[in-house]
Amino acid sequence: MCGIYGYIGKLDAYNEVYNGLNMLQYRGYDSCGIAYYHKSKFEINKAIGVLNELKNPDIETHIAFGHTRWATNGEVNLLNTHPHVSYDKEFTIVHNGIITNANMIKNELIKNKIKFYSETDTEVIANVLACFNGDIRKKLQSVYDICKGSFSLIIGCKNGDIYLLKRFSPLNILKSEDGIYISSDVGSLKEGELYSLEDGDIIKISNGAVTSLTDNETRFLPHQNTIKSFKLGKYKHYMIKEIYETPESIMNTYKFISTKDIRKIFKHINKVTLIGCGTAYNSCLIGEQLIKENLHLDIDSHLASNYNIDKKINRRHLHIIVSQSGETADCIKVAEQVKQNAGKLLIITNEESSTITKYADFILPTKANKELAIASTKTYCCQLFVFAYMCMVLKNKNYAIDICSLKLEIENFIEKINIKPLVKKLIDKDKLIMIGKDIDYLTLIEASLKIREIDYVYTIPMYSGELKHGTLSLIDKDSIVLSLNTDENIYRLDTAKNEINSRGGEVIEMSKFIPKVNIEKCYKPILAIIPFQLLSYHIALEQGRNPDMPRNLAKSVTVE
Repeated sequence: MCGIYGYIGKLDAYNEVYNGLNMLQYRGYDSCGIAYYHKSKFEINKAIGVLNELKNPDIETHIAFGHTRWATNGEVNLLNTHPHVSYDKEFTIVHNGIITNANMIKNELIKNKIKFYSETDTEVIANVLACFNGDIRKKLQSVYDICKGSFSLIIGCKNGDIYLLKRFSPLNILKSEDGIYISSDVGSLKEGELYSLEDGDIIKISNGAVTSLTDNETRFLPHQNTIKSFKLGKYKHYMIKEIYETPESIMNTYKFISTKDIRKIFKHINKVTLIGCGTAYNSCLIGEQLIKENLHLDIDSHLASNYNIDKKINRRHLHIIVSQSGETADCIKVAEQVKQNAGKLLIITNEESSTITKYADFILPTKANKELAIASTKTYCCQLFVFAYMCMVLKNKNYAIDICSLKLEIENFIEKINIKPLVKKLIDKDKLIMIGKDIDYLTLIEASLKIREIDYVYTIPMYSGELKHGTLSLIDKDSIVLSLNTDENIYRLDTAKNEINSRGGEVIEMSKFIPKVNIEKCYKPILAIIPFQLLSYHIALEQGRNPDMPRNLAKSVTVE
């Protein structure tokens, strides 16, 4: 969702912040702004839309911070775009998170004749700062105590000092030879010494020095940026680039995960609960099926936003939370609850330095490198791989040969598949039904999400046997139904297909795009999803849309 980036140092601060925000674009945003210190005050540059809409002030500045906004409180307009300024012009502020009691505070301030210009909760924070008496330390503590919810804040004072404050929402400081960098995403920071703020930290940055105004220890640790180039290379979009990176990502994940760790994680475990949101939850559904079939454990899957911890959990009950970013607010909330109840927690994430990993007993990372398109593709495949690999290890299968074969098969598959004729058939459809059975149905849940989020087509995944229990009423001569059957029993969907055909609808079997390969069954869902990823990408191209940044969506959902 929203991104924060700041710089204080000897380089051109405006350009450093602009380039930093550029690395946070993948999170999704609809407006942006940068505050820069010039002639003893902060000037502000804002724009609706993408970063290149910002006008470079072309002045020398060595203090700046900025924000990419994904609208939550208030519509998309310049008044609601960050940075925001307090009514007395003393404080300039950017904010990630949500203040849950903002309306109550705002109403009290309005009674005291404080004027507001935006609909945002961020302006509420700025005016709380301005209203309270006392030194800056007391003002910031008042914000922390009064404002409920989540926030990470960069606050610029009229004298050029910078203050940082955070609760729940991530914020990081990096000291390098070039100066001090601040970011809500550790992956956007270069090499140097890193400190990730803890809840309640109040940090002051003045004259190149970082000072803590609380008793929390600010221990800076060496930071290596392992993120590869953000350049597209030969690809037009990150989404297609990342689909093609799937085989390498799976191989990198395989090389990194220890079989010894897997056995240690599952030792003495008799119950497993899988937790995720969106695509990560869809990977949990596949994981549940694989673990149930192969390991015969008591297992269930839940959406993080709808899960409440049973206080009777024990160390034989393993919770596995899957989060691509490691910053998903609903997942972090569950992680906190697991730890409060002394539960055992495994985190599967693509960001090993993320907030959620602080709660983990074990981490199994997906080594997919940074995923910049909003729609998850390669990280989803890596999540499936982790679940399948766990099953193979715990069953003592000869997994190494299979994984090499899997990598080669995916590489050949992606190069040879021709999905474009199907795109022509679907381009004008406003609804799409998908049918399958067993694990194929679970794959279709993710497939339908891809087409909804990238192509804005209402898509319904169904068990084939349920078609006649209501949804068959949607079938007419203009209907196209996508079926998926990766099972060797080629006749098992025939009844449903006949029901569709007899009402004038057309059935397209998606398994014809998937190669018949000799690999373990548990790896087949990885192959099965790729045609749908490619389909959603090419439909978006035909529609003239940017598949990397679908409307209204964010990569990392950092609010509940």
